[in-house]
Amino acid sequence: MQKRPAKQVIKELLSLFLVFLKIGLFSFGGGYAMLTLIEAEVVDKHNWITKSELGDIFAIAESTPGPIAVNTATFIGTMRLGIFGGIFATLGVVMPSFIIIVALSYILNLVKDNKWVGFLFKGIRVGVLVLIAKAVFSFFKDMKKTVFSFAIMIISFVIVFFFKVDVIYVILGTILVCSVAVAVRTCVNTRRNFVVGTPEYYNERVGKPLDKDEYYSQKAEDTKLVKLMHKDISQNNSAGGEDL
Repeated sequence: MQKRPAKQVIKELLSLFLVFLKIGLFSFGGGYAMLTLIEAEVVDKHNWITKSELGDIFAIAESTPGPIAVNTATFIGTMRLGIFGGIFATLGVVMPSFIIIVALSYILNLVKDNKWVGFLFKGIRVGVLVLIAKAVFSFFKDMKKTVFSFAIMIISFVIVFFFKVDVIYVILGTILVCSVAVAVRTCVNTRRNFVVGTPEYYNERVGKPLDKDEYYSQKAEDTKLVKLMHKDISQNNSAGGEDL
């Protein structure tokens, strides 16, 4: 990797800091309400990462201790510019909240009974709900939808909403279940790959390009080849009969 000039690195660090300063300054509601603005800045505007990568980062940030927005900023900053990138991104996202909370701690008692301030906070709550809903629908639309993922989602919702199970246990449980599922799937695919060959092998053998995770059982492939052979024989016999 080519070493970048110090001036360029400083410029990129400053840009990273300002982007997350903006996110921290205008994202009311914190946490999940920030996800929409983070997506708009780092994916749509600056193209630092893809939406798929951002989804993975959110999953990791949610599964690790600490606020999801801070974890996300640290992760993205570190991906971009190493340890200093993580530090600058984290400072940027937490600085507005720190300054505003310190300021409010001195004046909140003076204005907490003001009806206009009450209206302001009610409006902010509505905006926060909209931001969270937008983030949910955006990532649901782009996620890979399978029967397994829907089952995990529904079961997790039922356990949390109806049985009031702590979210921490649900997160740990889904991590465990998904890890086991991935391990089993990897073993099955590896065994099939060992028995019947790679997708590239079938591309050469059958002439049909396969998806990355698409595999055929030996029985199904042999059946397909037999049908193709019978079809070719039938066509040849028909052509020969016409010639006669």
